[in-house]
Amino acid sequence: MRVLIIRPGALGDTLMLLPALKDLEGKARVTFVGRYPGLDYIEPHVGRVMDMEGSVWHRLFMDPAGSPDLPVSDSDIAVAFLRDEGGAIRHNLQSAFPHGGVHLFPSVPIHEEAVHVAEHLALCLASAGLPVDPSRSLAMVRERGLCIDGAHRKRKKTVVFHPGSGSREKNHPLAFWIDLIRHLGGDARFQDLNRVILLGPAEESLCTPFREAFPRGDTEIWISRGKDRLLETLNTAALYLGHDSGVTHLAALRGVPTVALFKQNNVREWGPLGPCVRVVTTREPGSILLERIFEAAGSVIRPLPSGRNSGEGLGPEG
Repeated sequence: MRVLIIRPGALGDTLMLLPALKDLEGKARVTFVGRYPGLDYIEPHVGRVMDMEGSVWHRLFMDPAGSPDLPVSDSDIAVAFLRDEGGAIRHNLQSAFPHGGVHLFPSVPIHEEAVHVAEHLALCLASAGLPVDPSRSLAMVRERGLCIDGAHRKRKKTVVFHPGSGSREKNHPLAFWIDLIRHLGGDARFQDLNRVILLGPAEESLCTPFREAFPRGDTEIWISRGKDRLLETLNTAALYLGHDSGVTHLAALRGVPTVALFKQNNVREWGPLGPCVRVVTTREPGSILLERIFEAAGSVIRPLPSGRNSGEGLGPEG
């Protein structure tokens, strides 16, 4: 079975397809069209990846007038997670694949569904006729994780702090993170672990204030500019703490003990998936939040029974 899947999005959005794609391995040859950096992590699990920003994929959205001449070979099934209010996308896909089934779905579940985004995507693929078991695919990632790639053989020696995300509205302030790092460094449970602050290109401006806050060099600051450095960092992590972000989803999927900080109450739909995850939900930084993070970190860093996952026993603050 040859399958074309189109879902452009940010890193976290793209990673939500991994449980279903992992379940599809060996059953279908998938061409996935999306965006970087997510394509880097999808590529090992599909036959081919294509950049939505490159080639001639803009033709998919053009006013339908004949065949759009899309840059992909014939497929038995084409699935697109895109809004198509004018019908151009469906028309162009049907023109490009006249002998294949064409299916369009919303990229996230509608509000009334209240299901996880990864489950929504798997359900959509199954309804399009693909051999995906949504329950099995989510259970697999919650029990064992994905994207391990030998990471379990690395020596776990660091606590990784990731104070950024794709939206400032999701982020707690710099002063909160400095306070958190200092307090965690004084906790006996974590004193034997090195501390690493992981910054993406969008957070480089935080380098100077973090260096001023930790001048003795006992806290490293790493700038992640690509896949290799990011995976290198996560592979050594005994504990990861971060906002609702693509990097947090990646850490959880790789089986890193993860504490995710959510300011918005959308954990049911977007909670990180993995075998060792806790979600702490609160809007305001302060001592109560620090206590909740320490409680979560203390539980997640220990081996957990199979199947325990996002936020059990750690619901939103009242």
